[in-house]
Order: sequence, then C-alpha cells, then structure tokens
Amino acid sequence: MAASWIDLLGAGLSGGIVVKVFDYIYQEYLRRSKARKSAKELVDRHIDPILKSSDELVGKIRSLAQSDFIDLNKAQRPSNYEFEDWCPYLDIIYLFAQFWSWIQIIRIEGLFVNIGADVRGKKLLLFFRALESTRTRLVARSWQRAIGETLLKPTQNGLRTLTYPEFVDSFLSKKEFRRWYQPFIDILANLNHTRERQRFMIYGIIIHSLIDTLDSEHLITRDRPGWANKLSKKSKRSLRYRVFTIYLPFVDNYLRYLEAEKWPT
Repeated sequence: MAASWIDLLGAGLSGGIVVKVFDYIYQEYLRRSKARKSAKELVDRHIDPILKSSDELVGKIRSLAQSDFIDLNKAQRPSNYEFEDWCPYLDIIYLFAQFWSWIQIIRIEGLFVNIGADVRGKKLLLFFRALESTRTRLVARSWQRAIGETLLKPTQNGLRTLTYPEFVDSFLSKKEFRRWYQPFIDILANLNHTRERQRFMIYGIIIHSLIDTLDSEHLITRDRPGWANKLSKKSKRSLRYRVFTIYLPFVDNYLRYLEAEKWPT
C-alpha cells in the first residue's frame, strides 16, 4: 500500500515536471517565432532601399577606381562653399552618407528587434561588422553614424533620407551640418595616396559582395564587374584571408572580386 502511494506521488511529480518542460519549450517556440517575424518584417521593410543605395555607391566607386580617381585627385579641396567648386565631391559624399543613413535606420528601428533571427538580417549584421572593422572602415564608427544621421528626417511613416538637393542645400549653407563630414572629406582629399585608394576600394568590394549575396539574382540591383585590376597584391590578400575568411565566410565565389573578369562591352 505504501509503495502504491509512493508510486502515485512519483508519477504526479514527474508528470508535473514533464508539463512544465513542455510548457517551457512551447513558450520558447512562441518567443523565437515572434522574434523571427519581427526581424523578417524589419528586413522586408528596409532591404530594398539599402540594396539600391549600395548599388548606386558601388557603381560610383567602380567608376572612380577604373579612372584611378582622376576626377577627385585633380580637384582641389574648395576653400569656399560654392556649388560649382564642390561638384566633384558632392555626389560621392552623398552616396556614402545615404548608405550609412540606411544602416542607421536599421539600427534605430531594430533597437528592440533581434534582426539576426532572420537569415538575411544576420548576414546584413555581418556585413556591417566587416565594414566597421578597424582595418576596413573609412572613418571611425562614431563619425560614420553621425554622418548617416545627418541625412535622417522623421515622417509620419518613420524615417527617410534627405534627397540629393536637400543634402546639397544643407551641406553648402550650414556649417553645423557640414562639420560632421570633415573626416570623410579628408579621406577623399587624400585619394592620391595609394594606401587610401586601396582602402577605399576594399570597402567598395565588401559592399559589392553585400549586393551579390543579398540580391543574387539582381532583381533590384545591377550585376556589375569588379575592379580587381586596380587592387594591389596586399589588398587581395587582405580580402581573401581576412575579410572573406574571418568576417564573411558565407560569401560565395569571392574570387570574382580578386580576379579580373571578362565582361561584354
């Protein structure tokens, strides 16, 4: 009789534990499902604009690289703030600021969202990490984020980026706006130096690989050739053994960025 009561008590306790375990598993499933849904919604909302801004930027970087940055190198940094004198700089400054502003929008709107719960979101975060690594970034992370935030404008539907005319007007007329861009302008003014040019092109290749990874069928972006012919051996080694081995091991066919390709003219 005593044994029967002990058996019943043990069964009850173990049954209660099993129920609690299954309840925990179910709640964890709900939590992860909700996290995946929130992350997917965030990525769905912003993947197109970040790909489009990346595409514009890569197109500009490739054009500059293939011309050996001649337009920027022959331009003197203006001492005034006239539109004509700043023309060689304004478009590349805007394209970088626009790209960085979309990174900021994702960060701001994803503050309470685990974006890594989405496969694309996880890859985006890894690309951002690679771009902001010490040996890759063009400016300090704090400056990059500040530059990105200068282009943000709140609307009823969330944040948007300034248009090119809005940016130009603010850049040329507002000292407090323009001062955030000084570290990046310093980079552009020094692209006649090999080290700065190579770093600039490495940064562009990471963005190029972001496009090819997240829009592999190029439904939103253009399928562009790279600029491997302009990379030094040191830059190619850095990309191969540091960037694509440590930071971005999931990037397929990374050799296309390191070897000259034949494209139809």
